[in-house]
Amino acid sequence: MNNIKASLLMLLAIILLIANQACEKMEDTYAQYLEGGEIIYPGKADSLQAFPGNKRIALKWLIVSDPKVVKAVVYWNNRADSVEVPIQKTAEVDTISVVLPNMEEGLYTFDVYTYDNQGHRSIGSQVIGEVYGDTFQQTISNRLIRSVEWFDLPQEGEIPAFMGAQINWYGVNMQAVFMDIRYTQENGSVTTIREEPVRISGRPPLFRETTRLPNGKKNSAIMYRTAFMPDTLAIDTFYTEYSTYTPISTQE
Repeated sequence: MNNIKASLLMLLAIILLIANQACEKMEDTYAQYLEGGEIIYPGKADSLQAFPGNKRIALKWLIVSDPKVVKAVVYWNNRADSVEVPIQKTAEVDTISVVLPNMEEGLYTFDVYTYDNQGHRSIGSQVIGEVYGDTFQQTISNRLIRSVEWFDLPQEGEIPAFMGAQINWYGVNMQAVFMDIRYTQENGSVTTIREEPVRISGRPPLFRETTRLPNGKKNSAIMYRTAFMPDTLAIDTFYTEYSTYTPISTQE
């Protein structure tokens, strides 16, 4: 029994010795990092977002509470490129935004750090964003017209009666956001209308299969273009060239 107690006491002494050495080592490690004072981290860029554009990109983030933040630095291309963003902190939550122009098309990783007036740097925030340009422009095409009908007599059951043209369309890419349609009215004036998709709660927006041109002059040319956004967060809209629909005149 005495031998067992002696062994247990010896084991306990060894454990205490190892624990004490570990604590001393940890204290030495922290002391290395705290030489010259406590480490200070300014408030970081919170809720960082990227907004794609045409050969440019916008970044937006929040500075929540740290009044000492005076600037941010945005890095990309493995920190080969950067931009400094001055910040004037208020008592509120501040929204900071910056647009990076003259960017080449492609996917980028952006790192954002904030700094106080003592040069202390925050923990980094990171976001991935895409820049669009000529390559995306080449992928879009104008919506196609299936046919055009001309109404010069009141349509049965319609109050008020519709007189003008009706465009019957083929389908369109889901990235399309609207169409600009330019046509001549019966009085000779040229007008432009914008056709947008119908938005119903709980469903994706869908374009109508037909568009009516009130008082459209019979057998006159119709010009139109389609607008696209590559992403729901995009800051720029891409347009096709105007197409011209020229109907064949009906001989009386």
